[in-house]
Amino acid sequence: MITSEPDSVRVRAVNGQWIVRVVDGGRLTQQVFDIHEQVESFAEEERLRLGLPGEPPAEEPAGPLQSGPDG
Repeated sequence: MITSEPDSVRVRAVNGQWIVRVVDGGRLTQQVFDIHEQVESFAEEERLRLGLPGEPPAEEPAGPLQSGPDG
């Protein structure tokens, strides 16, 4: 339990994958994705569910991460 952190949704790229870190009521969960559009969609759904403001999409780092079906 992460009682000191407020509810939040964060997206970042780590080791060639995208990770969504969600703090909900003091509990931390993480979801891993390979495609940027999927991670952004999931993160936005979680923000809506938690009543958090939207955020601009995470910037795609240079490297082998996929940006979608064409990427």
